[in-house]
Amino acid sequence: MIFAIGSAIFFLSSGTFLMKYLIHILFIFLLAIPCFVLGQSQDDLWHAGGITKYEFVHENENSILAYGKLDAIYSRLQAIKHTGKGRVNIIHIGDSHLQADGITSVVRNGFQLFFGDAGRGLVFPYQLAATNAPHDIKSSSNATWKSNRLTSPNTPVKTGISGYGIHSAGKNAFVNLQLKDVEGKQDSFDRMVFFLCNDNVCYRLTDSNLATPVMVNTSRGSTGAVAVNTDNMLKGFELGKVNAPESTDYSFYGVSLEKKNNAGVLYHTIGVNGARYDQFLLNDLFWEQLKDLQGDLFIVSLGTNEAQNQFINEVAFIDACNGFVKKIHSIAPGAMVLLTTPAGSYFRNKKPNKSIQNVAAAINRYGEQNKVPTWDLFKITGGFASIPAWKKYDLISHDGVHYNNAGYQLQGSLLLNAFAAGYNNYTKGHPYKTEVKTAPKSSPVTKTSDIIVKADIPKKEAPKKPAISFQKVVPDAMPKPARADSAASETIGMPKRKSNIVVEYSD
Repeated sequence: MIFAIGSAIFFLSSGTFLMKYLIHILFIFLLAIPCFVLGQSQDDLWHAGGITKYEFVHENENSILAYGKLDAIYSRLQAIKHTGKGRVNIIHIGDSHLQADGITSVVRNGFQLFFGDAGRGLVFPYQLAATNAPHDIKSSSNATWKSNRLTSPNTPVKTGISGYGIHSAGKNAFVNLQLKDVEGKQDSFDRMVFFLCNDNVCYRLTDSNLATPVMVNTSRGSTGAVAVNTDNMLKGFELGKVNAPESTDYSFYGVSLEKKNNAGVLYHTIGVNGARYDQFLLNDLFWEQLKDLQGDLFIVSLGTNEAQNQFINEVAFIDACNGFVKKIHSIAPGAMVLLTTPAGSYFRNKKPNKSIQNVAAAINRYGEQNKVPTWDLFKITGGFASIPAWKKYDLISHDGVHYNNAGYQLQGSLLLNAFAAGYNNYTKGHPYKTEVKTAPKSSPVTKTSDIIVKADIPKKEAPKKPAISFQKVVPDAMPKPARADSAASETIGMPKRKSNIVVEYSD
């Protein structure tokens, strides 16, 4: 372009008859300016990756209905993208379609690739519960465990935040959990939020990257949430219960693996084989512990198991949806909720399941009437008439209900692209404006979180007798220094080095 204008000026000096040529070139330049502007704005847009083409997938309909209701989330994500600061906690709750992490791994990786990786999120030692696990999770133990999931509420073993629970009475039992290398990528973390029994008992945390074992105490009257921060990255841990005179029982409900200093998205997956809306609603411990994750966006992907009833009561189903949304708002008043419909599947592997159509219609009707965003995967993938296409293209499992890896990858890509489309629509209408910072008038007093308080890791040199400090945090109050005679604190001797552990408790 510059060369063309320079040439025009040169020829112009040779005679005025070339004026038209110059005007023509300048006109082209002016037309090109918007293209340069648009090209620069492309940096702000989220390109989530391509979707494998299938004749039954209607990509032109792949959008989140009432996506404007997610503007608060898009705004926060936009700020993270531009400033490199902040975090959005996404909690995706569902059934067996989520438990193996097929759909959610695609969505999680896509979010974190664009906005930043704040951690793997909630995981559970599924192998100890004798059930299927995500590909990147490996767990083992020295003890025998009784297990349960929330679909069996009458079983004595309690279930918690993961929808699962394991329980052992074995002496000095431990849970070993490792993140596996998947396709050359192995995740890591430097913050763990454990969900344990609130039994006021001591646990020992060990790992090859920790210089010395860490002693962790739970406390009665709490949700059992205990956070441990380290100053080095871990790829796994072993948490064993120290034998106590009053009880040797050990209950484990899950752990959130996080990167404490990373901005971006923390994506938690909660998938339970066979689960329905009403079964989640009946589990009090699930909701008590779920609050501790401080979710900003809840994605709910249920309905497949309700649709196994060919005579589903749609009124009762919508009531369950409504109860679920209200329950989320009760524990996270400022959070957004997105409801998704299940994809098409078969009934008893014999014929396309018509009840899926009824469930999808009920979810969309509830969302429209109550202004709750919905994502209609059933419609996007062709509806009832296209259910045989899942078999035709070898995307569904042999049971006709679940999907294979390719099927789940397709569903995850569709959801990720729907989010990207909504985000891009928001950013086009709300260009990011850099905030002009002014000098603060005074330093306000910071109150602690009402859930889990993040304590700073000491930077100064450790004293001659360094120790790890444990302190129970009182909600909405500044933490008081631990005293040697305090019942809420305990010190454990360590080598002469900087303390690399911070332990927090939640009431």
